[in-house]
Amino acid sequence: MPVPARLAPAKVNLGLYVLRRRPDGYHDLSTVFLPLGWADRLSGRRADELVLTTTDPGLPTDGSNLVVRAALALRQWAGNPALGAALHLEKRVPYGAGLGGGSSDAAAALRLLTGLWSLDVPEADLHALALGLGSDVPFFLDGVPAYGTGRGEHLDPLLDPDGQPYRCPFWLVVAVPDIHVSTAEAFASITPDDGSRPDLAAAVVSNDLVRWRAEVTNDFQGPVEATHPEIRAAREALLDAGAGHAVLSGTGAAVVGVFEAEDTAVEAAEALPATCRVWTELPEGE
Repeated sequence: MPVPARLAPAKVNLGLYVLRRRPDGYHDLSTVFLPLGWADRLSGRRADELVLTTTDPGLPTDGSNLVVRAALALRQWAGNPALGAALHLEKRVPYGAGLGGGSSDAAAALRLLTGLWSLDVPEADLHALALGLGSDVPFFLDGVPAYGTGRGEHLDPLLDPDGQPYRCPFWLVVAVPDIHVSTAEAFASITPDDGSRPDLAAAVVSNDLVRWRAEVTNDFQGPVEATHPEIRAAREALLDAGAGHAVLSGTGAAVVGVFEAEDTAVEAAEALPATCRVWTELPEGE
C-alpha cells in the first residue's frame, strides 16, 4: 500500500508593499502570491508516536520544525494526544529564501494528517490553525494565485480581467543566492508606507511589463540588497540576461526574473553564478 504524500510547493511574491505597523506588532501588507512547481514532498504513515525525518541534515526535526508544530496543533485541535505519525520530508526548496518553504511544509502537514488521522476539520478551523503557525501558511492550504492583505492571511483569488483564475504568461527564473536573510532584520530595516500605493493585483494581471517594472515592486528590495549585495548581483544578472522585470521575493534571498521568451530564460538561468540555486518555470499551459 503506497504511503500517503503531499507536495509542498514554493511561492514567489510578485510585489510586496509594507503599509503600516499594527498595534499587535505585525505589519499590514499588500502582495501577490504565485505558487511554483518547485516543491518539497511530505509523506507519512500512522505510528504510535509523532516523529519527523528529513533528507536535509541541517533541518531540526523537533518542535521547532513547522511540520511538527503543525502536527501538534492539529492533534491538540482533535483533543487526542495519542495520535501519532511517522513523517518524512524530502526537502528540495531552499529555506530562509522568501519562497515560503517552511510555511508550505506546515500546510502540507495539516492536509496530510487531516486525512491520515481521519479528522473532519472545518476549513475555517484549518485556516485558523494555519494562521497560528505563520502568516504565509493559509495561502499554501489552497496554493492558487492570490492577492494577500492583512499579514498576508486575507486572501482573494487572483483573477484575470475576464474573471478567470490568473495564469502567468511569462517564463520565470528564480535565483537563490547562498545566503540567509533574517525576516526580523528585514522588517526592522524598512519604513512602512501607507500613502497612495498602486493596485498591485491589477498591475500583475495586466501582464504589462512596463507597468510591472513601475508597480510590481518590493519594499524590502532596497534595504535587503544594501545589506546583501549578492542579492542585488543576482537580480542585476537576470536583467542583464534579458529579463523584462526582476524583483525580490518576500524578504529574500530569492529573486524572480520574468521573461517573455523561453530561450532567453534558459540562457539567463544557465548564466547565473554557480553559488545560486536556480528554478525555471514555464508559463501555465505550455
